[in-house]
Amino acid sequence: MLNTDSSFYGQQTDERILYVVRSHWLSQTILFGKFLAGAAIVFFIAVIIGGQGLMQKYAGQFGVGGGIIAGAITAIGFWVVGNARLKNIAYITDRRVVKFEVSTPFATNIRSLNWEEAVKVKTYAPNMIWKQLMIGSVVVHAKTTIATPEVSKTERLVTDDDVEIQNAYFYRDLGNYIEKILFLYKKQPKDIESLLPFVPKKKGKRY
Repeated sequence: MLNTDSSFYGQQTDERILYVVRSHWLSQTILFGKFLAGAAIVFFIAVIIGGQGLMQKYAGQFGVGGGIIAGAITAIGFWVVGNARLKNIAYITDRRVVKFEVSTPFATNIRSLNWEEAVKVKTYAPNMIWKQLMIGSVVVHAKTTIATPEVSKTERLVTDDDVEIQNAYFYRDLGNYIEKILFLYKKQPKDIESLLPFVPKKKGKRY
């Protein structure tokens, strides 16, 4: 089953999707840019080697070979990024947070955390530029994370029981939205039914 904006693999009966999270397009562009940079480096190395000393008579072959390898790297990069864009997806529902993440080109990991087991939310951006662009990570911590004091603070940033959503747009607002779900789930569960879906826009322009 292919996950879409309206349904996902393992969705429970009457489970309502409140928001679908995909990696911001800028992060995908940067990833593809790394593949292009690698392809360019391979091509230029092949050309340089082909122009050295005894290798000059094979310059054409080196150029063609470098071009073929560079083209293959570019094609692989395009496929990897496209596959990640299609399959790396997270769902915020009225019952839980579910994350699908590509582990290999042919396998996808699924992580799920029910609101019953979630205790808090943490948000952060990897750097100042990402922070200004409002792109960052949202970590939903499980009860088991908080209940293991023997593990160091650094190691407890994200554990196997937590769910981390990376490269989310309006990551801070999304974190606040999930905090609201947790509050309602624990204090006013009936109000979740009337909770509006999250909209990644500035306040005052969401509805």
